Amino acid sequence: MSSSASGLFQLVDSVGEMSVDSPFSNPAISFSVCSQDDLGWFQLHPLEEQAMGEAVSQKRRSDFNVGRAAARRALEKVGFPVVTPVLRGEHREPLWPVGIVGSISHSSGVGVAAVAWQQDVPAIGVDIQLIEERYTDELIARFADPDEFDWVRSDPARRTERAVKLFSAKESVFKALYPLRKVWFAFDVAHLTPSVSEDSFKASVRLPAVSSSVIELDVGISYFDGNIVTGAVLKQPLPPPAK
Repeated sequence: MSSSASGLFQLVDSVGEMSVDSPFSNPAISFSVCSQDDLGWFQLHPLEEQAMGEAVSQKRRSDFNVGRAAARRALEKVGFPVVTPVLRGEHREPLWPVGIVGSISHSSGVGVAAVAWQQDVPAIGVDIQLIEERYTDELIARFADPDEFDWVRSDPARRTERAVKLFSAKESVFKALYPLRKVWFAFDVAHLTPSVSEDSFKASVRLPAVSSSVIELDVGISYFDGNIVTGAVLKQPLPPPAK
């Protein structure tokens, strides 16, 4: 499936012979992709091995490897000077080196990662989701508000694709915001408005525990081999938390 946004976003990586477009339009953000077939060069840092632990399934180990390999490439692209581990936080979120913001996702044996210097971009989130016919009305209602729900269902031919776009975009928004304050929030606090061309969203998040004002993010969309990739960017740094 080709991306309607391919003319807007820079081609930044490839998996085998397949080209992958970045969902980010900001050139300060490094986006990278790695597949299971492209791990010959990669070895986990010893601390990453330790963080993953021994009692994990082969699938979870494979997902961790492709995600960390994509992260390694993305860090190299922004000029991070040394091989450094990307460990895990309390809720399995990646812990980036000082001065770096980033995000990792994986689907169907493919890992994607996006990183930037914090001085250039306040926060980013990335997500990849397989386009599949599993999005019932009941499932969509769990992550869509009434306006979003109506938009997803208003065009039967695009219903599945729209549902995947919306879910992935909300995942990206969560991944961008959660590391900043460690506040867990449900998807219903984020309202997404699609662009006319449906290749991006504007996200508005009302989260009083994080900010007294509405938090705004831009979310780009690209496609890869039956998957949708979304990338969320925080437009302005969050104000300091209330004391």
